[in-house]
Amino acid sequence: MYYLKIFAKSFLSLFAIMRITGLSTKNPCSMILFLILLYVFSKLHSDHVEGHIVPGDITLSAILSALFSAFTLSAQYPAILGGMTSRLFCTAVLLLTGAGLLLIYYYLSIWFLQNASGLMLVGSGYSYAWIPFLASLICILCWLPYFLYEYPGIMTPDSINQYAQIIGAYELSNHHSVVHTAMIGFFYNLGFSLTGDPHAGLALYTFAQMLFMAFAAGYVVRTLQKADVIMPVLIVTICFYALIPYHGVYVVTIWKDIPFAGCMTLFAAALVRFLLRGSFAASADAVPKLRPGEYVTLLLPYVLSGSLLCLLRGNGWYAIAASIPFILFAYRKWLKVMIPVHLILLALVLFVKYPVMQVYEIRQTDYIESLSIPLQQLARVVADNEPLTERETAFLSQLMDLEQAANAYQPDVSDNIKNLIRQNGSDFLASHKREFFSMWLSIGFSHPKTYFDAYIAQTNGFWYPDVSCEVGLADGVYPNDFGIRWQPVIRGPLIVKIKEILFKLPDIVPLYGLLWSAGFILWGILMLTALCLRLGKPAGALVILPFILLFFTLCIATPVAADFRYAYAVFYALPLIVMTPFISDRKGSR
Repeated sequence: MYYLKIFAKSFLSLFAIMRITGLSTKNPCSMILFLILLYVFSKLHSDHVEGHIVPGDITLSAILSALFSAFTLSAQYPAILGGMTSRLFCTAVLLLTGAGLLLIYYYLSIWFLQNASGLMLVGSGYSYAWIPFLASLICILCWLPYFLYEYPGIMTPDSINQYAQIIGAYELSNHHSVVHTAMIGFFYNLGFSLTGDPHAGLALYTFAQMLFMAFAAGYVVRTLQKADVIMPVLIVTICFYALIPYHGVYVVTIWKDIPFAGCMTLFAAALVRFLLRGSFAASADAVPKLRPGEYVTLLLPYVLSGSLLCLLRGNGWYAIAASIPFILFAYRKWLKVMIPVHLILLALVLFVKYPVMQVYEIRQTDYIESLSIPLQQLARVVADNEPLTERETAFLSQLMDLEQAANAYQPDVSDNIKNLIRQNGSDFLASHKREFFSMWLSIGFSHPKTYFDAYIAQTNGFWYPDVSCEVGLADGVYPNDFGIRWQPVIRGPLIVKIKEILFKLPDIVPLYGLLWSAGFILWGILMLTALCLRLGKPAGALVILPFILLFFTLCIATPVAADFRYAYAVFYALPLIVMTPFISDRKGSR
């Protein structure tokens, strides 16, 4: 019976792998893979592994395997089914593949939780105060070539739009975050007043952004030092920030997503510092009082970064607002400090979002922007020429030109459909919100597969690892009517070739490419959250929570399926997130 169990698990796992990869049943590699699986499962069923399984491992691994299997089946079901049309065969293949995936992900999760729990990454760390400053300096020096090559900074159409608002060519709008536009405007006007050159003004903002992101990296390093993290981890962290190419490109790109990433990293690092000082202790008496310096090094970064998170991007507001109740509950023994801190944070955000915006009559993001996914699903129904009733056709015709919609629909980008609706359907949509959702649900019940396919195409880059995502391809300043041009200080074919190689390596080097995958990073932070819970460190899971919520907001309202910059905050905070399960407060975690 034991060998039959091992054989069955190996066969189901092999079946799942072959359906996903497209490996032929006649390929001799299938036999090699089957023998490897037999060996692996025999080891997994040994007393050495099973004897260390605790009840929490089973529950956490079951949840993780169910999630990962659902993600994989959803993203890969066309490849899994191939050209099959029979419902019976399709159902059988999906069930067998799902069973194999559940086994693979379940035992991988068990293995990860058991082995990661034994890692010792803290103790005998170096607390020298100069290390974070050195880390920031190294980042600046390594990023400097990107700054000189991209001078005055990478400016895409979004950046150009913000520049036009700064110089008064366009009216102020919160579509690209008016707070970020004001930040650009401050440094632009300062640089322009000193030099008379608009390029120098924009370059001053870009360099200030570099300094801020370097400061955030140094703050992470100092936080890890406070956690007594071993020196090799600090070195890897510094190298991660200084040498990974996408950091170099993004810190010189004029997008709101970049300071947003820095702020989210600071916010998470401040949460870790709350944990380190014993603020998660069981007794309020055990919480040490705030030292004078902590008002500057802890509370100020926490409040300012949290406020900017809510103001730089709409989904930042939702992620932080949803996190605050959990934070207050977790630190309920320290409410005399945590409540005033969060009230100040919320007061700053609400003051800017309402009185300030209203006084300056700043135009807000239109309602259409929040409906990317429902609109894409409706457009997919039209593009696939699915049958609609006369009432449904008449309603959709009020929103958009249905003939144009069929041609404009892009599975992974919603901009074409949103712009098509803005041409004639904005007013109709604004005055028929309830009818819109009723019609959306009605059509969805009639065409569930089409809706499902549209949703997968629109979001898969954020929850499935093997999705192509273009990173760092933008160069210089996009063509514009405002006289701003790309003026590289260093140039030449050698520079171009070096950058080209740097950004092709993720597609060539195994494992390294996973650091460029938003879907893989989501899987990673889910596993790290499970590890926190297994180790009895809910405060660690609390640090990761805002990043999970950020992914959740992307999965319900992203305009682009695999835009790296939308998830860049998680990548920038990655060293901190990875170390969170191994950090304990000074009083001992509960």
